[in-house]
Amino acid sequence: MGKGQKKGGKKHKRNKNRDIETTTIRFKEDGQEYAQITKCKGNCRFDVKCSDGKDRAAILCGTMRKRKFVNLNDIVLVSLRDFQDDLCDIMDSYDENGARKLRELKELPETFTLGEDNDFQDGMDSIEFTTELPSDNSDEGYSMDDDINLEEI
Repeated sequence: MGKGQKKGGKKHKRNKNRDIETTTIRFKEDGQEYAQITKCKGNCRFDVKCSDGKDRAAILCGTMRKRKFVNLNDIVLVSLRDFQDDLCDIMDSYDENGARKLRELKELPETFTLGEDNDFQDGMDSIEFTTELPSDNSDEGYSMDDDINLEEI
C-alpha cells in the first residue's frame, strides 16, 4: 500500500487541473465596453446598460457558462459586435472589489450603481419594533359576545 498519498479519489483528481482565479483586473480594449446587467432573461441571455449609454441584449460566452455566474446589477465586460449594434457578448464579470477598483480608476461611469448603493438600507432606520402586547380594554378590539348569536346558526 502506498503511504505517500494522503489524498486520492475521483473528486480530488477532478479539481486538480483547475486554474486558480487571478486577481488581475481585465480592462477594456477596442471593441469592448463596460456594462451593468439590468434584466436576466434566462438561457444565458441578459439586458445590459453599456457605458456608452446604449441598452443592448447580451449573451454569455461559452467559456463562462456553468463556470462563472452573473446576477442582476453586476458589472461585466462586453464585446461589441460590428454587424449587430444591439447585441453583445459577455466576456468577463467583476466582483464588488473589482468594480470598486474600476470606479476608483475612473473606468466606470457614475451612472452604474455598485453594491454599497442599496435602496433598502436608507429606510431601515425609521422602522421600530416593540414587544408590547395590545391592551385587553381597547375600543378597537372585537368582543365575541356582542356579535355571535347561536340561535341563528
